Amino acid sequence: MTLRRTTIALGAALAVLGASAAMAQTKPAIKLGAIMPMTGFGATYGDLFYTGIAMGVDDVNAKGGVNGSKIEVKLEDDQLNAQQSVLLFRKLVSDGVFAVIGPVSGTSWENVAPIANSLKTPAVNFTAIKPGVTVKPYALRTAPAADTSVPDGVKEFVRKYPDIKRIVITGDVQEASGAAGIEEFTKAAKANGLTILDTVEYQTRTTDFAPIVAKIRGLNPQAVFSCSLVPTTLPLVKEMETQGFDKPLLDCGLVGAGNFIHAVGSAGKIVHSMGFATNEPDAGNEARAPYVDAYLKRSAATTKLPQPANVSNTNLGYDAVHILAQIMTQKGIDGTTDPAKAREAIKDGLAELKDYRGVSLIRMLPSGDARIINHLLVADWQNKVWKYGLPADQRLKME
Repeated sequence: MTLRRTTIALGAALAVLGASAAMAQTKPAIKLGAIMPMTGFGATYGDLFYTGIAMGVDDVNAKGGVNGSKIEVKLEDDQLNAQQSVLLFRKLVSDGVFAVIGPVSGTSWENVAPIANSLKTPAVNFTAIKPGVTVKPYALRTAPAADTSVPDGVKEFVRKYPDIKRIVITGDVQEASGAAGIEEFTKAAKANGLTILDTVEYQTRTTDFAPIVAKIRGLNPQAVFSCSLVPTTLPLVKEMETQGFDKPLLDCGLVGAGNFIHAVGSAGKIVHSMGFATNEPDAGNEARAPYVDAYLKRSAATTKLPQPANVSNTNLGYDAVHILAQIMTQKGIDGTTDPAKAREAIKDGLAELKDYRGVSLIRMLPSGDARIINHLLVADWQNKVWKYGLPADQRLKME
């Protein structure tokens, strides 16, 4: 499908995309794939992240496309199901796409990354947090994995709450990102001198959190570290409110995106998360404000996302489109290029990627994952937005 046009003034990121609009109309389109959960359990994530992807495609095409070809995206709905993610990835490869953006969850990425290599088709993930599952050279993750993001968030949490020493860790051990977050919370807590009273586990589709919260309350922690997706974390924190638990809760970053902040209500008064961006201005990043403004306008006009939309890390989908466009431009790829040759060239370009300055500064690590500093976020549940938990001068900086 050809996506609607929305232009964002990010000239530096688009400097390499100089083909004229007239040329772009004379060549076949470049086909990319996207795997998002557009319906079912995680549908909010699909709307949230695909909006950023669509904005990136529209901006590239508005500048004339890539070497005379416009980009078209074939969107597939995996319903946040890893088996569907794999089947849809294979389908997109058969359809001749040059690269795939997604899927969203850690479980899906863990299954798709090795398939990307066996089918020699580039895949770019920008949301999953489970460490160690990106498989080079055809798979690349432009988001930070939990082994870097969780230590950042815990460090800032300890700065905000220096008197907290006893914690309970809880989370979804069935979902790969949840299980990974629990493991990284354990390491980070110990590294910061915190005592872990217990780890309380649950499953992805748990609905009755009364016994889980009762167990946590019985341990009398000063704080809880939690890791699970939005549909599971919501009933957890609402049950905490019901049982009168009012200690700080730190999420591993999985609820920092999506509609959690709109749905949590007064139960959000204890909730903290972690992430590298909010809807707030970022004094050190001139590209952030225009992206947020454009995203808010587009999401209000074209999606069912609750408003104000939680822009969060959606720009990584936007940036992923620009990364692919930049690589294809530099490698001389257009819509007439043989898909196998295009995929190999894109793979080489991904391997060459070091630092990329888009809406975010993305620093690639040898693992094939990105390093982006994560910050402590606080739920402003009354205004339905996330805010930074610390003043700018107290936040972590990139080494």
